[in-house]
Formats: sequence, structure tokens, C-alpha cells
Amino acid sequence: MALRSGITRGFDLSYPSNRFILAATPGVGIVAGMATLLAGDGWRIAVHHGFSAGGIAFLAWTLVRELHPDRAGLATVAVIVAPFGLLLGEPDLLAAATVMLAARVVAGTTGRALHWFDVALILAVAAPVAWRPTGPGVLASTALAFAAVIPLQDRRRSRLIVIAVVLAVLAGYAWWRVEMGFDPDLWLAGVVVLAAVSVVGPRRVAVGADRAGAVISPRRVRSARGYAVIAAAVATVTADPAAMIPVWAALVVIGLRPT
Repeated sequence: MALRSGITRGFDLSYPSNRFILAATPGVGIVAGMATLLAGDGWRIAVHHGFSAGGIAFLAWTLVRELHPDRAGLATVAVIVAPFGLLLGEPDLLAAATVMLAARVVAGTTGRALHWFDVALILAVAAPVAWRPTGPGVLASTALAFAAVIPLQDRRRSRLIVIAVVLAVLAGYAWWRVEMGFDPDLWLAGVVVLAAVSVVGPRRVAVGADRAGAVISPRRVRSARGYAVIAAAVATVTADPAAMIPVWAALVVIGLRPT
């Protein structure tokens, strides 16, 4: 039986942007790993930095594609900029992946309703975040985002309800177990401003959704951007702001050209 999903999509290599990220992800990782080795930090840290840099680049690229579907070129810029976030701190790739998946649902870029496989996928990615410093902010904002999408769906609302309820429970647990602490860095102020600017657009979306004949609503794209800003910002209450670097990088790049 064929796998049925409302959020996954094939990796069509006929698109230049897909070919680019397929080469760029390992390329960025190799460069970061070699730079770490040359700095004298050893193989273990080099491998760790390599995987982290590749993950940051891929997630930033994917987020830009969801949050600004018409501007594939901006996703390329994000791939170049995002890995420098390793200089600021350690990223939480699972938290960023959770934001990416939820942004895809909120923006409706696939044009398809969720299946139970998607529920399992989203929860499998998001659940471990409850044990991380980013958990309270990311899971709480994501639960609210899924709850907000429920009225927009004309079918299969039960999937969204299950995700929203489970994430709300996980968020409650995460808030209960972590220690509060807010220690913002100076760089965060400028990043937040540019990230907030991204919410003003786009006025229209020219490309269509993945499902034939489906369109992407500019209002839903703006909502997805707002959700990403909130998720990244609230996560800073309990986590190092650098933990959400893939999200911040995507939003900053979009903020430079939001419409």
C-alpha cells in the first residue's frame, strides 16, 4: 500500500534549488568540519560541527521555502548565512525541525490534509524537544499553531486536534521541568527586528501548492511566519537564543525581502 501523507514531498532533482541543497548540505558540513580541525579542536568536535552545520543549512533552506515560496533564491542565501550561527552557540536541530514541519502545515504549502502518518511523524520529531531547554516555548507555540489551523481545515480535523492536544501536554511537562532563565545576547535585538519585518508579507503567492490546482494563501504564509517568530522568541526564555539559529536565519533572510 502506498504511503499517504499530507506534509511530506518528493525530492524532484529537476528543480535547480533541490539539486543545490543536495550538494550544499554535505558541502557545508565538510567545510565546517575541516575548519574545526584546522582550529585544533579534534575529530570528535569536527564531526559534530560538520553535522550541525549541514543540519542548520538544510533546515534554514527548508524554512525559507515554506515561508517565502516565491523566492527560491533567498533559500540559497540562508544556506550560506545560517551555518555561521555555530559561532554563536549550539543549535537545537530537533526544535527547528518541529518549527519547520508546523510552518508547513500552517502555511498550507502542500495543499493536502494531514494523514495519521503525518501525526506520527510530527510527534516523533517534536516529543523529544520536551526534554530540551527549547521545549517549553517551541511546544507551547506549536500546539497553539495547530489549534489555530483546525477551523481552516474542511476535513480530517481530528489529526490536528490530536497533535495540538499531545503537544500541549508535552509543553506543560516541559514548562514544569525546566528552569526559567533569560540571558539575551546583543545580536538578538537586530535579529528579532528583521524577523518581525518578515511578517508583513507576502501580498500574494504566485507558485501553487503541491496538490494540483491548489493555491497557497498569502494570509496563511504570513501566519506561518508569525508562528515561527513567536516560537523562536519564546524559546529564548528558557534556552540559549542560538539554539534556534536555523529559524532566526530563515526569518532574517526573509525580513530583508519580505514581499
